[in-house]
Amino acid sequence: MRKLFLALAVTIVFFFTSCQSSVGITYMVPSEIDMGSYRNIALASTVPYEGFPRPSRYIRTLDPLARHGYPYILTTYTRGLKDDVAEYATEKIYSTLSDSGYFSILSPSVTDKILDAGSVGLSTRDAFLERGIDAVLIPRIENMSIDEYIYSRTRYETRTDSSGKEYEVEITNFYYDADYFLTLSYSIVDVRTERIIASRKFVVDDSDNFRITSPSFISSYPERSFRRMIDSTMSRITRQLVPLQTTAEITLMDNKPKDKDVEAAYDALKDGNLNLSSSLFLENYKVDKHIPSGYNAALVTAAMGDIDGAIEIADMVYDETGSADVSSLRSRLISIRKSNEESIRQIEGGGDSTLALPSETASIYDVLRR
Repeated sequence: MRKLFLALAVTIVFFFTSCQSSVGITYMVPSEIDMGSYRNIALASTVPYEGFPRPSRYIRTLDPLARHGYPYILTTYTRGLKDDVAEYATEKIYSTLSDSGYFSILSPSVTDKILDAGSVGLSTRDAFLERGIDAVLIPRIENMSIDEYIYSRTRYETRTDSSGKEYEVEITNFYYDADYFLTLSYSIVDVRTERIIASRKFVVDDSDNFRITSPSFISSYPERSFRRMIDSTMSRITRQLVPLQTTAEITLMDNKPKDKDVEAAYDALKDGNLNLSSSLFLENYKVDKHIPSGYNAALVTAAMGDIDGAIEIADMVYDETGSADVSSLRSRLISIRKSNEESIRQIEGGGDSTLALPSETASIYDVLRR
């Protein structure tokens, strides 16, 4: 799997927009947190939010339901929701990081047993090192809340009976409304030093609002919404921990001022012949000093996978013309090369653990799991 990541990191491909005016350079973006030295991780179960209050027996109503013939309505969740949400977060983080192909992951069930044993004096460091683990990731629900209520809206309609006499009808509709709030965090601990190397936090919210046929009974909706909120954080966690592939779409310079000699280069590009297109653009630039030709020669060369060669062309064109457009392209290509190099370093395991922060206690794991 690591070979796959390396191949992605150094492969540059091209594509065209429908109007054949752009090329795409696909490259790797390094993760926000350098996990190059921590490719073998143990994932602990998500710590539930113990401050989650026991819900009221009945859902709050904004107007009396009794006058409509309905009793009090039971709340849609129990305090056990906090454990269900934490369990789902664990499953989702595990599957997300596993599917990335970047990490080897020790399952939460095994990780928890090692951490529990550490709480009674056994060496967590030795247990993790024996399994080749570099770091432990501990997720946590730091806060969660629900505010649900029922309200009604009444309207009046005028109708006509069979005799043609008008009469007024009262129509009442009932609505369920809920606001959800969640704070999910995670900390990563270096196994050898037992110090925190990184921590991140996500604050998300969601809501429900829909008409209900009858307020006598309402299905449980909060867990669905909390799952949705947790799902929304997964792409951000991936971005923080895993080098990812992205594509920069860059528009070619138009043939302005018009140079008929370079039209063949644009035609070759439309036909998908990048090698010929790049050669024709570069040849035309060297003869006519046509800035769009020099710019496009560098860009198409990058699209073929030769970032260093593209930068050399951009350097030459900029030195000879001082073009601001060429300077901007050159800076972009240098940034792409640097991003690729940093991603490859992370993928090959050349991470830097200088982010480590000293823990203040004998067992950082106990602190993070409280």
